[in-house]
Amino acid sequence: MKIITVSYRLPVSIKRQKENVKITQSAGGLATAILSYSEKSKKNLTWVGVADFDKELWDNNKNNYESNFDIEPVYLEKRLNRNFYNIFSNSVLWSLFHYFPSYIEYNHEGFEAYKAANEIVAEKVNSIYEPGDIVWIHDYHFMGLAKIIREKHPDAKIGYFLHIPFPNFEIFRVLPNKVRRYLLEGVLGSNLVGFHTWDNAIHFTECVEKMLGHSHKNFIFSQDTHRTRVGSFPISIDFDKFNNAYDKPEVIKLREEIKHLYEDKKIIFSVDRLDYTKGITNRLNAFENFLINYPQWREKVVFLLVIVPSREEIRKYGERKKMIELNIARINGTLGNYKWSPVVYQYQSVDFDKLIALYTSADAALISPVRDGMNLVAKEYIAARKDLRGALILSVMAGAAKELQESLTINPFDDEQIALKLNYALTMSEEEQERRIERMQRYLKKHDVFRWATDFLNETEEIHSRDTKPVALADKTKETVLEKFDKAKKRLILLDFDGTLVNLQPKPEMAVPDDKLIKLLNTLASDEKNDVWIISGRNHEFLEEWLGELPIGLVAEHGGYIKRDKWESVINGTPEWKGRVIEIMHDYVDTNAESFVEIKEFGVAWHYRNVEQRQGFLASRELLSLLKNQLYNMPTQIIDGNKVIEVKHFLAHKGTTCKNNILNPDYDFVLSFGDDKTDEDLFEMLTGTNEHTVKVGPGNTAAKYRVQSVEEVLSFLGELTHCNVMK
Repeated sequence: MKIITVSYRLPVSIKRQKENVKITQSAGGLATAILSYSEKSKKNLTWVGVADFDKELWDNNKNNYESNFDIEPVYLEKRLNRNFYNIFSNSVLWSLFHYFPSYIEYNHEGFEAYKAANEIVAEKVNSIYEPGDIVWIHDYHFMGLAKIIREKHPDAKIGYFLHIPFPNFEIFRVLPNKVRRYLLEGVLGSNLVGFHTWDNAIHFTECVEKMLGHSHKNFIFSQDTHRTRVGSFPISIDFDKFNNAYDKPEVIKLREEIKHLYEDKKIIFSVDRLDYTKGITNRLNAFENFLINYPQWREKVVFLLVIVPSREEIRKYGERKKMIELNIARINGTLGNYKWSPVVYQYQSVDFDKLIALYTSADAALISPVRDGMNLVAKEYIAARKDLRGALILSVMAGAAKELQESLTINPFDDEQIALKLNYALTMSEEEQERRIERMQRYLKKHDVFRWATDFLNETEEIHSRDTKPVALADKTKETVLEKFDKAKKRLILLDFDGTLVNLQPKPEMAVPDDKLIKLLNTLASDEKNDVWIISGRNHEFLEEWLGELPIGLVAEHGGYIKRDKWESVINGTPEWKGRVIEIMHDYVDTNAESFVEIKEFGVAWHYRNVEQRQGFLASRELLSLLKNQLYNMPTQIIDGNKVIEVKHFLAHKGTTCKNNILNPDYDFVLSFGDDKTDEDLFEMLTGTNEHTVKVGPGNTAAKYRVQSVEEVLSFLGELTHCNVMK
């Protein structure tokens, strides 16, 4: 087994320098994290990414670097790459996902290039994929990739991790419908979808529910081919690498130089890529506010600001650079003097040793992005402080703020608050510095990059292993089940009603059993070896009227009522939320004329099967969201069913009712048929070797077998009535 890691950038770059060729390893957070994990875990790693070098240069030098991983470069035509990377990935997705919708520069050519690039990268992955491999896709450049790979390799283990924020529904819906469907469906091709925080995971699930109509159960989406779990996996760093670097001779020398240069001043330090999401202009304004409001710090503090060049070819980035430099010039010009520049600015990359020297020289690190997925700089700064000195001032908009609870958190738009926290950081006692740093280091030691990668990959394999592949109940499989049925001494047959024994109708009251079905059920029940139960969402009055004379057991309202000799309720009292739900659903009937409300004793259902498809779908998404908020902390279950939204008492549960009232060890053969989500509750309980579950129709399921229609169900049940003849 190998790990196939896919990201836009490869972990190495190749540059021609006069007569020589220089190969360097990337210092980026992702590359550092994955390569560190691969090295320590001894896992085979193949890295797929877009080459920023020509094919001939790679072919001639690909064996001239030391590594314990393989590289598979993808070569994109220059115009395609520009439209894919700059025009769509960075001018649309990056802007939108960081909550800058006004910065979006969408065009059709960019989106088509994005799709084409995902297809080309998928071809490369498919060409090296072998059964058992894990495909680990990274970031917003390849949101369509998992689905494409899944179509070629249906049983592949695929994980997808987004390194930037995922926006809420109101922001994400700005995208054209075809774009957002492509992105969401693409990501759902994965077995596991990871985000830095639960906030982002919740935003994603909400968008999937509202835009695609897929509901989740405990953050798991069930699809036709596989299940997709959504979770939070905050990325981290190699703690030891940064902590041990404190004592490197090269770092000590650089640190002493910095300390000597600013020996009479406190040092505030920031390092960021050039990007409008990093809040650098806000940070400079806040520092200026600090010097104005706390004049005692003038000539006694210096702000070392390092900005790493990035994406300068994109207009917004070039504009941002000019704005930053104008702000620095203004601050130094108005507040500085001939012997003191408040801001010391560097626009270039920084090597590792110098970065550690800057981290460990700073009295405070000021990290204030206006929106950030994680921000590993914050974690690196804390890890590097082996001396347990310094203070971290961190934006609440960074994912890292949720983990580094001992940092001084700020709103990046609040100049006065930042100034206040800067003053506090620079006057903090050594005892408090030590306490805060030590607690954050303890967390980072435990939650390092190796734990992040291990947890993510293990979770990918775990959810993949839980994928059930129901077998068609036909041919040899059907014969085997019939033989087991025939040999059994005591059998239990559990049957859903709507969509299983009768086809769905425009209105529930139209779906009634015909004489043929009544006769079939009667015949099955007349065999003394058989116990037959109808387990339905219908109310008990309907079941009594149409099936009450049969010698079978009945369960109504998804488990709320049960009948052997007489009807008994498993729930006491009338639900307190019922009246409000009826009122809300009737409002939706008023605006969706062909819809209707079905009122049961322990539940209420809004049916929209007769409403125009798009109108009904959009209304159902809105109602679903409204009910979740209205019924928060109430003892209910909200079911997003087949053209129906139903609210029921949480005790009205097919699985629980059957377990507590029907199932017992005497049965040596159990057979259950069902077509909707409430039947999955029962399927998940029936996992024994003598328990046979059958899903009716499409959709991912916990059932062992599948049939496609009501007609197949009735045909199979008919065969059960003459097993002896078949034998």
